Amino acid sequence: MRRKLLGEISVPAIPALDKLETILASSESFLQKMHELGADPHQRKVMQRLFSPSEAAEMVGRDRTTLARAEPEIGLEPPARNPGNNRRVGYSLEQIQAFRKHFGTLPWRDPASDPALVIACQNFKGGVGKSTTCVNFAHYLAIKGYRVLVIDADSQATTTSMFGYVPDADITQDATILPYLASEQKSLAYAVRPTYFPGIDLVPACLALYEAEIAMVMRVGGQATRDQRVAFFSELKYGIQSVSDAYDVVLIDSPPGLGMISINVLMAADSLLVPSAAKMFDFSSTVQFFRMLHAYIAQLDPHKTYRWITVLTTLFDRRYETQKQFFEVMRACFGESVFQRVFFHSSAVINSAAQFTTPFEQAKPDRQVLQMMDSVFSEVELAILREWPSKAAALSQQGIT
Repeated sequence: MRRKLLGEISVPAIPALDKLETILASSESFLQKMHELGADPHQRKVMQRLFSPSEAAEMVGRDRTTLARAEPEIGLEPPARNPGNNRRVGYSLEQIQAFRKHFGTLPWRDPASDPALVIACQNFKGGVGKSTTCVNFAHYLAIKGYRVLVIDADSQATTTSMFGYVPDADITQDATILPYLASEQKSLAYAVRPTYFPGIDLVPACLALYEAEIAMVMRVGGQATRDQRVAFFSELKYGIQSVSDAYDVVLIDSPPGLGMISINVLMAADSLLVPSAAKMFDFSSTVQFFRMLHAYIAQLDPHKTYRWITVLTTLFDRRYETQKQFFEVMRACFGESVFQRVFFHSSAVINSAAQFTTPFEQAKPDRQVLQMMDSVFSEVELAILREWPSKAAALSQQGIT
């Protein structure tokens, strides 16, 4: 078949499947190569960063000499030394965790009084840094010593890719949350897998999550009563409860829209972390997200509670005065429901993401970027600590209420 365009010039029509196959062949090959940049020769992503003795001492809460003396007590080989200056190269995150355990400085919640906190990174609009925020915050928490479970519920599977997997090649739907939502599994434990990053486990995602949305609509529609239909949207909540005892924080990377899976995420979450850029379109989309969230909660569970719902300003470019002004608008509109620190637009974060990594895991990280992200995520961490009764005394000593 031929079609005619300007001036009666005939142009051959493009067979859709052939063209898409050509595009996919070249683009998927590129993605595979980018994944391999972050992997070892066995195609398994590894944590490359070491922490200097000074960094380790600050992280553990003991001085460098005390750490060195404790090495034989906890069975650690002395760190390698730089042949140029004979200084210790540094400790791995696993070794730092061993020190924390030895000295009793792990920041874990008290299971007797503190619940594992389920935080959904969610917004109606894509492109606001949702997955980037989720993965970087997971890395921040793990470096601090917390036990983290990351659940990728987004069919784009960016978070899964960041942890070293090629969605749909390495991950099938049987490894995602889908079997649990389909009542084929009684616990979410089947989908939990360790990652290369110490302290973080992952429930991965793949494209099948998107394809499953229609099946879920049909399943819910087939329920006999309204109560049975509403109950479906609490399935993920109970799945998380089946594994959450092993973690301090559960982070969920939610789909950008409001579909069957994202509503499950909303009902499962204890808190909502809402990334949004300081721009008019993003602000408008975030308001629309809150409007739709209100409508869904009113219909599904009017008594639903969140510990907090807070906007995190992302992609903030300090070069533009308009963004500074709009951030003040966001603070005025959202009040205490917006974090005071902003996630600055950073080429280091962008370049790291292009290689499926974060600045937190770079062998030679950009210290200025780490300082920025530590500042941002420490505010979110504080919101978590305030929810744990066992941390109240320590916070009070710091003058934090």
